[in-house]
Amino acid sequence: MKIKKICFVILSSSNYNSIKSVILHAKKSKFFKVHVIVGASAISEKFGDVYNRIIRDGIKVDYKLENQFSSTELISMAKTTGLGLVSLSDCFNKLKPDVVFTVGDRHETIATAIAATYMNILVAHTMGGEVTGTIDESVRHSITKLSHMHFVANNDSKKRIIKLGEKKSRVYNVGCPRNDIIKEILNKKNYSKEFKFISKEGVGDLKKLNSTDNYFVTLFHPVTTKLSENKKTINNILKSIKRYNVKNIIIWPNADAGNEIISRQIRIFREKGYLKNYKIVKNLPIEYYIPLIKNCKCLLGNSSSAIRDGAFIGVPAINIGNRQNHRLRGNNVVQSKESESSIYKNIKKQYGKKFRPSFIYGNGNTGKKIIEILKRLNKFSTQKTITY
Repeated sequence: MKIKKICFVILSSSNYNSIKSVILHAKKSKFFKVHVIVGASAISEKFGDVYNRIIRDGIKVDYKLENQFSSTELISMAKTTGLGLVSLSDCFNKLKPDVVFTVGDRHETIATAIAATYMNILVAHTMGGEVTGTIDESVRHSITKLSHMHFVANNDSKKRIIKLGEKKSRVYNVGCPRNDIIKEILNKKNYSKEFKFISKEGVGDLKKLNSTDNYFVTLFHPVTTKLSENKKTINNILKSIKRYNVKNIIIWPNADAGNEIISRQIRIFREKGYLKNYKIVKNLPIEYYIPLIKNCKCLLGNSSSAIRDGAFIGVPAINIGNRQNHRLRGNNVVQSKESESSIYKNIKKQYGKKFRPSFIYGNGNTGKKIIEILKRLNKFSTQKTITY
C-alpha cells in the first residue's frame, strides 16, 4: 500500500507542539494529502485554545470534536477517551486515511490508536518507548502495542519498543518533532528581550518581565495515580519559591483529573497575598514559552518539558515527584522529593546554573526525517504478531 492520505489527531496543546513540524513537512510534500482532527482540551480556551493556534498557522482542520469532560474526577479521563473513540471512528470512516498519527502518552490519545487499529488503518506513534510515572506510562506502552509504526526520540526508546515485541524494521529513531520547532524559535534573532505577553496574559501583580530578570517558571501537573497528594505538593512548591525574592511565572496545570486541586491552591495562595511579583498564565503558545524557560533561573514542576525541552535548550530544572520517573534526562535536571525542604534545597542547587544543550531527544530535524520515511514506504500491513 502506498501512503497518500495522512491524518493527524491533536487532542491537547502538547500534542500539537509535538507534531506540528511533521504536519508542516507533510503539507509541503506533493506526495501526501493532509487531514487534521482537533478535539478534547485542544479546543478549550481554558487550556490555551490550541484550535485557533492551528488555524493561525495555516493548517486546515477537517473535524473539531467536542469530547472533553470538564470534571476533575478520574472518571472524566475515561469519559473523554470513550467519547473520543466514538467521534474519531466516524471521522476516520469519512476521511479514509492511509495512516493516522497519534502523539505521546496522554490519556485521550489511546482513543486514536484503538479506533484506527480496529478500522485497519496504519497507526504511526511518536514519542513511544519512554518511561515515566502515573497513568501515562500505561497508556504509552498500550499505544505501542496498537501501533504499526514507531517514530521514537532516542535509541533508549527504540530498544524498549523492540523488547515489547515490535519488529525492528518498524521502529525508527528520528528524534522528537518538538525540537524542530524549538530550534526554529531559538534561531530567530528578533525575538524580544522583553516578554510583552506578561502585561496582557493571566493574573498577578507582575507587569513587566525581561529576559535578563531573575525569575522562576513553575509548571506542575496532576499526578492522577496519587490525587490525594497533589494539594500538598503544589503547596510545598509555592512555599519554596516564596522564600526567594525573584519574579515568578506560574502556568496552570493541564486537563488531567485533579487539575482543579492544583488550580485551587494556586488561587488560595494568590488571594491570601502569599504570592508576590508573580503572574499566573494559561498554557502559552510555544513561541512565547520557549524563550521564557530559556532565560529563567530555574524551571520547577513535573512536566516533561523540563526534561525534553530543557535538555535541548540547557535549562536548569527540578523534577518534583514521580510523574516523570525514569524518563531519559540530561544533566540539566535534578530530582526532588515532594517536601518543601527538598524542593528548597534543590532550588539552591540549580538556581541560575548554565548547561550546555543536550540532543538526547534529537537535533531538531525530525519532521523531515519522518516524511522521508513515509515517502519510501510501499507495502505496510496492519497485521501484527509479537516477535518472541
